[in-house]
Amino acid sequence: MKKILTILLALTMILSMSSLGVFAAEVDETTYRVTSYAEGSSFDPGIWMNKFDEDGNCTGTDYVIFKTAADIKGFGLPKAFAGTSQNDQDATVRFELFKFDTDAETTLKGTPVHSEEVYMDGDFNSGMHFQLDTPAPAGQYLFRVTQITGRGESEGVSHYFVFPICDLIYGNTKLLYDAAGPFVFYVDCEKKEGVTDYLLALDGTDAQVDVQPERTIIKRNGDSAHEIVEYGIVTPVIPDGQVLYSLSLVAAPTWSNTNGDSDCEWHVHKWTGDYDESVDGRVVASGEEIDHADNSNLTFKFGTALRYGNRYLIVIEKTNSGKIGYWQGVDEWPEGWEFYDFGSELEISPSMKGQYALVGDLGPEPTEEPTKEPTEVPPTDVPTEVPVTDAPVATDAPKTTDAPDETDAPDVTDNAPKTTGGSSDKDNEKKDGKGGNNIVPIIVIAVCAVVVIGSVIAIILAKKKK
Repeated sequence: MKKILTILLALTMILSMSSLGVFAAEVDETTYRVTSYAEGSSFDPGIWMNKFDEDGNCTGTDYVIFKTAADIKGFGLPKAFAGTSQNDQDATVRFELFKFDTDAETTLKGTPVHSEEVYMDGDFNSGMHFQLDTPAPAGQYLFRVTQITGRGESEGVSHYFVFPICDLIYGNTKLLYDAAGPFVFYVDCEKKEGVTDYLLALDGTDAQVDVQPERTIIKRNGDSAHEIVEYGIVTPVIPDGQVLYSLSLVAAPTWSNTNGDSDCEWHVHKWTGDYDESVDGRVVASGEEIDHADNSNLTFKFGTALRYGNRYLIVIEKTNSGKIGYWQGVDEWPEGWEFYDFGSELEISPSMKGQYALVGDLGPEPTEEPTKEPTEVPPTDVPTEVPVTDAPVATDAPKTTDAPDETDAPDVTDNAPKTTGGSSDKDNEKKDGKGGNNIVPIIVIAVCAVVVIGSVIAIILAKKKK
């Protein structure tokens, strides 16, 4: 009886899927199928949709934003992967297409153009297709995938859904992805005369930074996973006119940790040839990953910080009790990459993907040295021999300990008041002429007396001559 029920259930599912159009559809002469991937690419399953909150309800979701030059007739995935009911890991997944509105948050509050829920008991090697009842007009859209099945009934078992990623080739087309990674998906457009690029570049992209498709650097080698505590990756020399835009550890594991504490931080330094010396250098870029999802890509986005002509050390450190790691890569990897554990070089590599960007000439490189405090220089416009006057002389001027940058410092010779380090009441009395020894008036009187006496003597001598 159970076998009969199982067969009937399977037939029902097949019929329901056929009616929903979830299998890959044939493309007719009025349709142009545009893909986000290279034709003939070998897909690398890498985006897992089995994220759960503390209540056991699935919150796994990913999306892509794209723009078409012609009406949309349908969309789909060339392959899809899921657990089986036999292992209590089957999954129900929702696929939605939204007309884009301002930003992702605003868009997802709206009503989808198309929405379907699909029950998955095992892999869909023939793909999944979703046909629109009425073509959607050309424009910008958001395609979202959400797993809605919670935990399995078996303790510690999770339902899961996986869709593939690959080395994308889409020319100048720009697709915006959720942080989990790139989609492998396609869009069926209404054929339109004169149109060659059906997937268009998104508005607002920076023309000066031409981000290239993500590509595999080191493929995965088996099922050997390694935990990260302090892990270092050294890059080759970045090619002329380019930057290393981002780097991903493919499907980084957390050993099924769901406690929300699989976190890490990363920071980048210029590589000097020595691990400790490099770590002591200036931080070029940094960031953190909070609550990393098991078997999703661990991506570090550098922007334009890792620039041409240099090698860099990327240090990854876990920041709490949760595990985080990488899958071991193949034994041979491209020249120039090096890997370290607590500063000791390793003979194994991680499975990695990277993304470069064409930037042309970025201009002068930021200085490596911190700004130095100006050295004490004697004022140039103050005479070395100060004449004796009744004005106080700056003999004990206080020295500032936190000197400003030389470029911003005021001219001390023109603006700074000269001080002896504080005046007393007696000093003020001297300045006002109201106290102290009045030496100057006495000298003046003596000089006058000498002049008068000299004049008298001169008159007497003149009379005697007569």
